[in-house]
Amino acid sequence: MPIIFIRRSSEQRRGRIRGRFWIRCRLAAVALVGLVLIGCIYGRIVYFNAPNLTAPSNFEGRPIKASTTPLMLQKREREAAFGATASKDATYPSLDDLLEASETRAFLVLHDDAIVYERYFGNVSEITLLPSFSISKTYAAVLIGCALKGGLISSLDDPLVMYVPDLAEKIGYERVTLEQLLRMTSGIDFDEESTAGAALYYCTDLRDRARSYDVKWPPGQHYLYGSVNIQLLWEALRGRLAGDTVSHYFEQEVWGPLGAGQSATWSLDSHSSGVEKFFGGFNATARDHALLGLLYLHGGTLNGRVILTKQWVDRSLSPDPVAGQVQIADGTMRRGRYQWFLTLDGRAYFAKGYHGQYIFVVPQKNAVFVRFGEGYGDVDWTSLFLRLAEQL
Repeated sequence: MPIIFIRRSSEQRRGRIRGRFWIRCRLAAVALVGLVLIGCIYGRIVYFNAPNLTAPSNFEGRPIKASTTPLMLQKREREAAFGATASKDATYPSLDDLLEASETRAFLVLHDDAIVYERYFGNVSEITLLPSFSISKTYAAVLIGCALKGGLISSLDDPLVMYVPDLAEKIGYERVTLEQLLRMTSGIDFDEESTAGAALYYCTDLRDRARSYDVKWPPGQHYLYGSVNIQLLWEALRGRLAGDTVSHYFEQEVWGPLGAGQSATWSLDSHSSGVEKFFGGFNATARDHALLGLLYLHGGTLNGRVILTKQWVDRSLSPDPVAGQVQIADGTMRRGRYQWFLTLDGRAYFAKGYHGQYIFVVPQKNAVFVRFGEGYGDVDWTSLFLRLAEQL
């Protein structure tokens, strides 16, 4: 009996050792495959998964210098006193409690151009570069407005192929205008909710990827939210910059004149390609993101500079008759013409990014709200911003 016991024990030990060995081998194999797949677009989707606030570290980033004449946002000595705050499922004793419970990482309130409330959570601080995701589309629209004002673009009615001639080879593209791209009424068959959205975000050659979709509907007659539209505007803009980068042009026309206090970055598809993720790759601090709201609140003029014409701002914020009302995570909203959402009651407009990033403007209260987080939590953010604005 003892001999049999000892033999079985030894075999069990050897079996456990062999088991651990093969587990290590499988883990090593998975890691190796993962490293190989990073070069493959779908491998990158699996490897990086859904983006979060650390997303800028997953990509090469092109620097955008801070302004040489920064707009110094004043911070009120006496901050706004917000009372007990309700979410969808609970009431919190303070706004701080709600923010922390809802995975908020940065929250900023500006009233009469001064900071009246500012909070950071987790590893985020006032100098952290926060990815704006689809708020980048609103920044892109600003830059298109600047290019039109400065004559780099002659008219939004111009066909895309006038700026990107080789796209004339694709059927239907000759009828797509710059304005239709900006309003996402180009008719291009791009389903943001399919793997196409993730593939565009993680691909390493945005030029080829953005050109790979067909025109399915007559341009100008059908609204379909699609990041590819904004990326094609990058193509049009880049072709007019005589070798300069879109990031540098943005620095000259927008970031510097706005009075940005810190440098920003624009994420690239890859080092070798060097194409800005125009639709979703702009990264800046919460305070500097707030300047976008102030720019529109003040009709296109900020820091003593006319950055956008009043006509551009008004048209940007006018309801888009083709898009009409749209359903988003916040409920039913109107779509503004140039990459803004409008509340149905007309009280506010906002730029929005994936997973609950907001730049929210309430004109009648002269207020701008900035919120960045790792998800929505149980909060109806647009309703919360409006309730808080009433307390200012």
